[in-house]
Amino acid sequence: MACVSGLLLLAGSAFGQNYEQVAKQIVNTSAGVKPGDAVVITGGQHTLPLMEAVAVEVARAGGQPSMWLTTDKVARAINMETPESAIQASKANNMALLADVLISLPTLEDSRAVMADLSAARRAKFGQVAAASGFTQQLDASKLRGVFVSYPSKSYAAAQQLDYPAYEQMMWGGIGADYTAIAGQAEQLKKLLDTGKKIHITSPSGTDLTMDLAGRPVFADDGALSTADQKEKLIYNRSVRLPGGLIYGTCQETSGTGRLEFANDAISDGKPLKGFKADLKNGQVENVRADVGADAFKEQMTAYGPSALQVGRFSIGLNPVMKQDDAKAYHPNTAAGMVYVSSGNNSLYGGQNKATGGYSYPIANATVDIDGKVVVRNGQLVSPATTSTMPAPKKSRK
Repeated sequence: MACVSGLLLLAGSAFGQNYEQVAKQIVNTSAGVKPGDAVVITGGQHTLPLMEAVAVEVARAGGQPSMWLTTDKVARAINMETPESAIQASKANNMALLADVLISLPTLEDSRAVMADLSAARRAKFGQVAAASGFTQQLDASKLRGVFVSYPSKSYAAAQQLDYPAYEQMMWGGIGADYTAIAGQAEQLKKLLDTGKKIHITSPSGTDLTMDLAGRPVFADDGALSTADQKEKLIYNRSVRLPGGLIYGTCQETSGTGRLEFANDAISDGKPLKGFKADLKNGQVENVRADVGADAFKEQMTAYGPSALQVGRFSIGLNPVMKQDDAKAYHPNTAAGMVYVSSGNNSLYGGQNKATGGYSYPIANATVDIDGKVVVRNGQLVSPATTSTMPAPKKSRK
């Protein structure tokens, strides 16, 4: 189950290495594990110390832990060596649906190496069989609640040219952010989005787009699952991530209009995508071009079909500890003021697009207004007390 997304009270890399303390917060505060809960803990070999600490804490809480471990070598073999005729949906997903709690750590240490040279057609085939299994449709009806825990990876930091000690400290610090303040901001934004009609997003790089909110569900991830959250009907209302701090939802799929542009990103196998530009018409991403990576992007999206390029989802990061670095194409979605719009499947978020793939477009230094009320200005969250009632200024056309 990909990315079903905590509340921790301390910060710094030393906190991150205190796996027992981290585990207590994940199990007791974020997941709210109760006696008798069946808890599945997934992760990769590099996350094993924290997986083990979480499993021990689950047992102390009276839960029943099960650890599912993956290695990069096995994941690579599944991607590249499974016979074409044998590619099918993971039967482990059906077992996960029987659990009460899924605590998910990253399964891959070096995802770019695992995905390298995986053809667009083969990647799409995995997506198609997963969609055909009906797994995602069963998530809302299940009792499952989830916590997705990010984990600092040296190989990822190296690939992004990030200073590992600083990156590691930021990750653990982001997990230990002030979630009380984040929750308050999330609630204010949720109220605006719940009743809003239109969202308008601009950026210095040239993005200028408008989407209709259409009264769709809005999700506020404040890092912890309350008792009320655990009883929600939609899986994403029963899921959080660490580092937490995200407000997100869907828009009317054919409403997106304008331009979509950003400076730096990477497609799924780590190939660079630079100077991306596209038009947005009736919700569809068209006329794609880029300084670097346009052909690879088009190949990947074409394999998923036209609906993979239909924009129907957005998010705004709320975590003040997490920082994005546009020059290095590092865009954590929970970073305060970081904005994404996404094309492709949005059905689990209350949308109508059931594509087997998609793409999330990072909009750095964005300005966002909801019905003329500015909530993000130049990549900085605007305090609800000072939210402007004037429309965001238009960016110059590039």
